[in-house]
Amino acid sequence: MKLIQSRHKKTTVVIEIGNDWLKILESQASPSQKCLTKASFTKLAHIKERVSGEIARIFKDLNLDKKSVITYIPRHLLTVRVLHLPSTDPKEISDMVNLQVGKQTPYSKDEIISAHKILESEREGYTGIMLVIARRNIISERLEALAGAGIEAKKVAVSSEGVYEWFNAAYMQEVTGGLPSDGVLVVADVDSNYSDFIVIRKGKLAFTRNIFIGANHFAETGSGWYDKFTGELKHSIELYQVGENGAGISKIFLSGAARSLPELERFVGAKLDMPVETLNPLKNMRVRKGSRGLEDEGNFKSISISPLIGIAIKGSSLALDLTTSESRIQKLMDEKRKSLMITGVLAAAIALAASCFLLIFVYNKTAYIREVKEKIAKIETSADEVETMRIRISLIEKRLDAKGASINILNEIYKLTPVEIYLTSINIREKKEAILKGRARAMSDVFKFITTLEDSGIFANVKTSYTTTKKEGNVEYADFEIICLYEKGREA
Repeated sequence: MKLIQSRHKKTTVVIEIGNDWLKILESQASPSQKCLTKASFTKLAHIKERVSGEIARIFKDLNLDKKSVITYIPRHLLTVRVLHLPSTDPKEISDMVNLQVGKQTPYSKDEIISAHKILESEREGYTGIMLVIARRNIISERLEALAGAGIEAKKVAVSSEGVYEWFNAAYMQEVTGGLPSDGVLVVADVDSNYSDFIVIRKGKLAFTRNIFIGANHFAETGSGWYDKFTGELKHSIELYQVGENGAGISKIFLSGAARSLPELERFVGAKLDMPVETLNPLKNMRVRKGSRGLEDEGNFKSISISPLIGIAIKGSSLALDLTTSESRIQKLMDEKRKSLMITGVLAAAIALAASCFLLIFVYNKTAYIREVKEKIAKIETSADEVETMRIRISLIEKRLDAKGASINILNEIYKLTPVEIYLTSINIREKKEAILKGRARAMSDVFKFITTLEDSGIFANVKTSYTTTKKEGNVEYADFEIICLYEKGREA
């Protein structure tokens, strides 16, 4: 057991509300390491008040963080199935699991909560998954007890996954070094009244089963519990091997309260004729010096703390989560509410910053305008004289440059229009074009008029938009529209 003192940043508190024990463990994590800091292990029979009151008292006494709590359900309160589904698509697998849930228990879907994790992809497009099912009231009771203490659990985990994560962190690298790549290990984690049997294959959790025998049973004399426990181990191994075509077991590890049962290792090894090793729950675990509840191993001699440590190590990245749908929806709403609040604060900050920039901009512009007005006032007299001169020069320039002026073009059109042509509309765009509408006695008069305009030297590209013969009473006449472009450079 390594003792350290260091600064930590992220805190995780794991709580187990079992049938006979209340277990609480705190861990703190820095970027480089994780450390077990505080713990409390209390027999429920010794609690004189409600469990929620005891939890609140422990949190206050140990100064634990209520904002980062994970609870878990002990294995003996769960139904676990390993299924092989004909798909490798996660969404399809999830849909298949939803169909399978109701077939795995005698309870209705409204009475249960389920979670699943993918174990491994298999041949021929099949995928192995672990399905975990719990009765809703079991989870609700624990969440309500925590709520009574003012605590909201971030996740409802599974003890078997916690045992696996503990073993993975403490022993996996050490024990798998000499095993074949497909080596199979068994970990039997002994708690007070039950044991969690898990199988690890290829370094991953592959199977789990509950054994209703724990440290309390071994304490009884003359009852044959060692034989019964060994028989249950053998039966559990056989159940796993049936599903895996007789996969061989390389070694059995005993953890949890097994450390206080020295005869168990020898008994199991002799009966099953397999290598057996008892594990230290705190091996390779950093424990803060002076941590309450952990430095004296007598505090957890007859119970298992393996799932607490494993869940504390893995934290929110645990694969199995039995949080109720109501809690998930509430958490999602809370997260959205927080996001909206953060968005609102950011929007207000941006608006405030923009207002400040706008005020600064307006102030600078106002100061600049005031300065300009002061300078203008100083030269106002000279500016008025210059403006008067500019206006006069402009008028003279316009008068001198009368080419293309409307009055001149109109005068020219008047001169060029013969008596045979009657103009009804003259539209002049100065120095650009003139549009003439009118009537003529005959169509030939219109074409003569076009030729006259072309030869005038004032207009260019004279053409008709339309020419139409119309009749008014007994008199026929030609109706026309002529467009004349002003030819620059020639005086009108």
